[in-house]
Amino acid sequence: MWLAALLFCVILGLLLVLDTRKPRNFPPGPKWLPVLGSALAVAKLRKQTGYLYEATAELGRRYGPVVGLRVGKDRQVVLCGYDAMKEMLMKDELDGRPQGPFYETRTWGVRRGVLLTDEEFWQEQRRFILRHLREFGFGRRTMSELIEGEARELVLSLRQQVTSPSNGGSGALVSMHNLFGVFVLNTLWSMMAGIRYSADDIELKKLQNLLTELFTNIDMVGCLFSQFPFLRFVAPELSGYKQFIYIHQKVWEFLKAELDKHKATFKPDDARDFMDVYLQILNSEKKKSSFSESQLLAICMDLFMAGSETTTKSLGFGFLYLLLYPEVQKKAQAEIDAVVGRNRLPTLNDRPNMPYMEAIVLESVRMFMGRTFSIPHRALKDTTIQGYNIPKDTMVICNFHCTLMDKTFWGDPEAFRPERFIDSQGKVFIPDMYTPFGLGKHRCMGETLAKSNVFLFMSSLLQNFNFIVPPDTLPPTTEGVDGVTASPQPFEALVTLRT
Repeated sequence: MWLAALLFCVILGLLLVLDTRKPRNFPPGPKWLPVLGSALAVAKLRKQTGYLYEATAELGRRYGPVVGLRVGKDRQVVLCGYDAMKEMLMKDELDGRPQGPFYETRTWGVRRGVLLTDEEFWQEQRRFILRHLREFGFGRRTMSELIEGEARELVLSLRQQVTSPSNGGSGALVSMHNLFGVFVLNTLWSMMAGIRYSADDIELKKLQNLLTELFTNIDMVGCLFSQFPFLRFVAPELSGYKQFIYIHQKVWEFLKAELDKHKATFKPDDARDFMDVYLQILNSEKKKSSFSESQLLAICMDLFMAGSETTTKSLGFGFLYLLLYPEVQKKAQAEIDAVVGRNRLPTLNDRPNMPYMEAIVLESVRMFMGRTFSIPHRALKDTTIQGYNIPKDTMVICNFHCTLMDKTFWGDPEAFRPERFIDSQGKVFIPDMYTPFGLGKHRCMGETLAKSNVFLFMSSLLQNFNFIVPPDTLPPTTEGVDGVTASPQPFEALVTLRT
């Protein structure tokens, strides 16, 4: 008996020792502990800095632009330099997306959708989405009209608050961090499902609050139950698994109800929106295996969750900094008055004549995305980055903080200075280090919509209103709320009509 116990202990000890060994020529990083890997080292730095992106940026300063980690079962490589990011994003061998419970549970055990799928399945679905969304305005004139319409609704909604008798008609305190969500979502959802939600829609507000909670409690690289899968069964609440399932179930139910409404009124020869086009394919004899009703719901969920997330937060950070830099606000308003005037709202046709406003958009996106990571990639086969070995199935992720907030390149990255994007001829200039939308085949397919949204929403609001720090109130902090993507801490502005 004792011999068997001794043999078990020896084998267990050997396994634990082997568990701490890194693959040959793996990127440098903290030591790996048995089972935990480098999780404790990362957690300690995160607690010190307050943010995961700051913690991994510090590791980049210690170990170089390619940092090798292991968190639980996951081998992870974090890229903290432009050259390493560019090499990774341009390499076909690194075009995969992560696998595992976190990435499969969200779509009920099978990887579906478009954000977290890869290879031929992803290519086929992405091509289909882009081709047919264009038919309903994506990247075209109709898209501009949709955004202009939502900007108009937002201006009217804010004007009602500002001129309300309850506020004395002389201004209103407005929560800016969550002002834009529904209006931004509508610009995409009108093309996806032919639906426009009211800003007062109670069910949608509940869903958006749940998504805000979810995005605060997970990271771009997963969460406890993805890195330590056994925790799903022994600690479902502590590991975040129970909340993750509950929120995705609510999103799925919401979208399924919309899809059922579409199916009830669907006419095969009269496609009203993207959902209808997809239903046409599902009813076709030539349907390919990658097309299914579950895949349609997964696409809707991806675009519903991501479609407003980044744009809304870019607008939140943008107006946060406009409060802190009133001279930027005044300069933008002068440009809007000179180009557009006051008798109509701005349009995308005005954008070429408004370089300063366009620079504010770029700077707002930089301030938001400089606190984020890319969507993770996965090595489809053994490969290299900057001379280091990257074994198959390793997760690789870019820390955009290291390019968008790099002091050696930007000089004063913490300052909100739109002029950095304007050249000596007064034209908009975008340097290579500006990487918020990625590079290569996986470049964000919503880039055009996002930048157009931020431009029209900001310019329409600045044309009509002044935004100042409320009297007898400290200026809002620029510290964000950590999560899958950072968000501004709740803040208010005193909004008044421009006269």
